[in-house]
Amino acid sequence: MHLRRAMEMARRDPARAEQFDEKLRDEPWTEVVEFAAYCCQIKALGLRHWQEPPCVVDQDDPNERNKEAQAMLRTMLQAGVSRYDPDPLQALKGRRRMSK
Repeated sequence: MHLRRAMEMARRDPARAEQFDEKLRDEPWTEVVEFAAYCCQIKALGLRHWQEPPCVVDQDDPNERNKEAQAMLRTMLQAGVSRYDPDPLQALKGRRRMSK
């Protein structure tokens, strides 16, 4: 569900849609939609080119380079939000509203 939504969101940009069409010809669907989640999270979180989104970090690696993404991933998973949610902050806000 989250991966399909990430693909839909990423494809809203016509240049990205073409890129995903090309990738789907050569790569497995799972890899392409995970890349879509990666692109969406970078945009949604306003990350810089050197920052990694939560979908690609290891939550348990003590040597993880991006501690902020790692902390966000832990928060997401504890709240029941998928690591591939295209807009993690929005998803977390939604979970908080549901729990009140």
